[in-house]
Amino acid sequence: MSELDLKTAEMALYRKSIISREGYEFDPDTRRWQLSRDVLVELGWAEETLADPLRSGFLMAMTHIAQTHSAHHVYNMNFRSKGFFSSVKTRPICQISAAYVLSYRASLDKDREYFLGMLSGFLKLMHDLGFGGIDNDARGLLDELRLKGNEKGAAVQTMDPETGALSDLEYEAFYQALVDGYERDSLSLSDYFLVMLFLVTGRRPAQIADLKIKDLVEANSSNGDVAFIVNVPRRKLRGGGWREEFKPAHLMLEYGFAFKYLADTVLERVRAMGVDLPSNLLGELPLFPKWKAIKSAIEADSGLSAHLLRSDAFHQTTTSIGAAFKRIANSLGIHSERTGKPLHVFPTRLRRTLATRAAREGYGVLVIAELLDHSDTQNAGVYIENVPEHVDAINRAMAMQLAPYAQAFAGVLVDREEDAVRGDDMTSRVRTTSGSGAGTCGHHGFCGAMAPIACYTCKSFQPWLDGPHEEVLDYLLADRERIMDITQDQTMAAVNDRTIFAVSEVIQRCANRREELVSNG
Repeated sequence: MSELDLKTAEMALYRKSIISREGYEFDPDTRRWQLSRDVLVELGWAEETLADPLRSGFLMAMTHIAQTHSAHHVYNMNFRSKGFFSSVKTRPICQISAAYVLSYRASLDKDREYFLGMLSGFLKLMHDLGFGGIDNDARGLLDELRLKGNEKGAAVQTMDPETGALSDLEYEAFYQALVDGYERDSLSLSDYFLVMLFLVTGRRPAQIADLKIKDLVEANSSNGDVAFIVNVPRRKLRGGGWREEFKPAHLMLEYGFAFKYLADTVLERVRAMGVDLPSNLLGELPLFPKWKAIKSAIEADSGLSAHLLRSDAFHQTTTSIGAAFKRIANSLGIHSERTGKPLHVFPTRLRRTLATRAAREGYGVLVIAELLDHSDTQNAGVYIENVPEHVDAINRAMAMQLAPYAQAFAGVLVDREEDAVRGDDMTSRVRTTSGSGAGTCGHHGFCGAMAPIACYTCKSFQPWLDGPHEEVLDYLLADRERIMDITQDQTMAAVNDRTIFAVSEVIQRCANRREELVSNG
């Protein structure tokens, strides 16, 4: 019996019980492989396009990588293989020749050469494992080819306003809108914390979807101090299964307590569904559950089994987490001062933003790779090689021009003090540094923010039509220039840029309101 026949026989012994790296059982003889909760690989095209020995060799190689690589990698190899074989006009295809490889490369322009580069490793593996379907000339050619790789870091290097890192103003606007949305109850705790996790950890949607309640670690020191660490499951690791490796990430106190509170709401909802889990299984519940799956499991057997809880059965898919992020981000209604359009935000932009801000603060490639949960530094170097500065010197003309796009002012303009909420309360007056009244604070509780600087970006601030807002703008612009002269640090000088835009917007609104009053007689 030949080596190929031996391998075929070996594969046949366990073909009906193949387990993917993510722990999903699939039958390699079928057209559809469910390899994870996120990935379904469609292989019907291979049966229609390929003939033995190529078809059996291809399917055995796909089965091999399904056991040793991520489900997404298998999906990509299937997609690229389908594209490659579609370029071959002969049907059915029995063997990959050097002529087929050269023809496919000729069909690719320079920007798409990496298609063959990605596929090359899989085809070599297929040949080297003896699965058949690739002649020796084609295998040798794959070693000789020098292909352009997929371009990395272009969005960061070009400071792309749609896909690159957020500017400081965009970042601050996004963060503030998220906080305001939660405070106004327009965002649930689950929605607020989901997006905040992306913002502060820079992790991928799949990693956020993999989180369980038990992943939060609370540490208490002898002097009463509290610290929170979240053990984030790692992804994109060769040979690593689902939730087998973790990378700890520090959470500020407010986010640690938010994690705990969200976990409590998940537990309460499960109990309300009539399930009383033992203490050793409580932590196995997902932080962001797929409630329909939990409900179905309860209805099926009146409980949640330990096996299902320890699996990913009740976790949301990566796609649903990504869709939730998009829904929440769009609901915030933020505009970019760079494009004048609604801010386009997605998890990868927040990863790029986290790394970019770290690079601007002087952190090295090793720290940035750690922040991004990379196993090496090859992709983190782009942030060090090209540290983009989004901050330019802002003068009065630029502030007036960009103010409508920045949308930093969140309050309500009033014609006079008595029209404001708490306008009859002298203690609610907001004064400038010279002591002049500029507006009214509509907040009824304690506020420790520095007035009037912090007031112009606060939703409770009600500037007066005749307030000395020009004075405030002049003070902020002069202070910006003073800080820059002292520190020579753009980041430090830009600390009040969003407030500058907010004051500029108030000045413009006042001008428009005065014109309106004049035209109305």
